[in-house]
Amino acid sequence: MQKHVLNAEVRNEFGKNASHRLRRRGFIPTVMYSHGKTESLQVAQKDMFKIFKGNISESVLLDLFITNRSDDVNHRVFVKSYQINPITDEIIHLDLFKVTAGEKIHTKVPVEITGTAKGVRLGGILDFIERELEIECLPADIPEKIVLDVTNLEIGNSIHIRDIPVSGSLKFKSDEERVVVTVLAPHKAEEAVVEEAVAAEGETPAKVEPKKEE
Repeated sequence: MQKHVLNAEVRNEFGKNASHRLRRRGFIPTVMYSHGKTESLQVAQKDMFKIFKGNISESVLLDLFITNRSDDVNHRVFVKSYQINPITDEIIHLDLFKVTAGEKIHTKVPVEITGTAKGVRLGGILDFIERELEIECLPADIPEKIVLDVTNLEIGNSIHIRDIPVSGSLKFKSDEERVVVTVLAPHKAEEAVVEEAVAAEGETPAKVEPKKEE
């Protein structure tokens, strides 16, 4: 697993105005949580972007150093939640969760696919259903992402959660029968699109009867 180092400072000013000043200086108001305890920190925007390149994931473990507190050791943390400015896409608040050695983490991991499925080459449609999965594991076993090779999938084939190899303490928290990615026949893909549109509207499609000739 790649090592990611993030520097932080203890935050001493609070409130809306203080947070605005902090953001103007290029910092993110941050809270570190650990079993009911909280600590207010500030993290540089540029440091977060350097690690995540704008795509923040809960599955990345960070070695956090609090630089303005000399008696402190580093903390292992992961991003539990964050808020984004919808106009500038900048992070405006960050919640970190401190990892305790020997304690399992419950988080989400992004899924990435690789390869071109055989079924797609024959005209099928790749349906990528689960783009992240819930997992539980010890800190040392957390994967930054799950990569699935779809090369051998033919039309009608799927990869279920049960098909994904695991190691160490890693366990998936979702139903093992859940489909992660599948290759649909062209007409099935069209039906799936219609069903999704209907579900979004909350309606049942009306059955159209053929016109009778007079």
